Amino acid sequence: MLSALAGALTPILLLICLGFFLGKKTNYLENPSLGALVSNLGLPALLLHSVLSMQMNIFSMLKLISATAIVLTLIALLSFVFLKLLKLPARFYLPPLVNPNTGNLGIPVAYALFGAEGMAIAVVISSVVQISHFTLGVGFMSGAYHPKQLLKNGPVIALIIGGILLSVKVSLPAPLMNTLNMLSHITLPIMLMLLGQSISGLTIKENNKISRAALLSLFRPLVGALCASIVVMFFPLSPLEGSVLIVLSTMPVAVISYMLATKFKGPVDEIALMILLSLPLSLGVVSLLWWLYL
Repeated sequence: MLSALAGALTPILLLICLGFFLGKKTNYLENPSLGALVSNLGLPALLLHSVLSMQMNIFSMLKLISATAIVLTLIALLSFVFLKLLKLPARFYLPPLVNPNTGNLGIPVAYALFGAEGMAIAVVISSVVQISHFTLGVGFMSGAYHPKQLLKNGPVIALIIGGILLSVKVSLPAPLMNTLNMLSHITLPIMLMLLGQSISGLTIKENNKISRAALLSLFRPLVGALCASIVVMFFPLSPLEGSVLIVLSTMPVAVISYMLATKFKGPVDEIALMILLSLPLSLGVVSLLWWLYL
């Protein structure tokens, strides 16, 4: 079991390390268009191909979307209470605790652990988290939210298109599915290398908040795993859907939280520390869950 887990996670860690090295030593990944390519073309293609290949019906998709939304709501409630106990402002600390890195890291981890079928479930879950990033995340940190931001989000658009195709039971032609499949194959490696490159660019100037950042970093995967496990117990999900939901809910703090904190003048150093610390903690929690339950 341990060898299978190590074999699944090692390529992910190696690609993250490669992205970190390239971010430090080269400018190969610095072009902002590369991230836009993955977000607006690669990830939507991955979502459409995975969902349509899996032949997921619209009711299963809606069930999965509802379960993910409930998990995020529970995490938000518990995180809000936790932040109140620590006397920390929810504006900047709630979004990082609620919204995990289901994109750059969660989808590749789901693919490594559960295969193509698990990845199809993961991209649906990740799309819901994307919506949360651009509603709860942007809304809290900026103090304002504009719904039109979602209309520019590629994965959300792909989720809507996929839902429509599933509801009317329309299959895409084989050449178009093959095109989506080719785009899907380039998406996961680039996502992981971009994650490594993003981590290499984090700047931390204050070290006196390490203990608090460590506490929040540990809280993120634990509260995610707890809330997802509760929802799986009472929600009519398949064993595979439940396992993928738990794994993705255990993912670390997302890099987009650092970007939002930078844009809206939040505690950038502390959120950078949370990203760095929560990554190994999350993978450790996932490994423990895999060993004990999944």
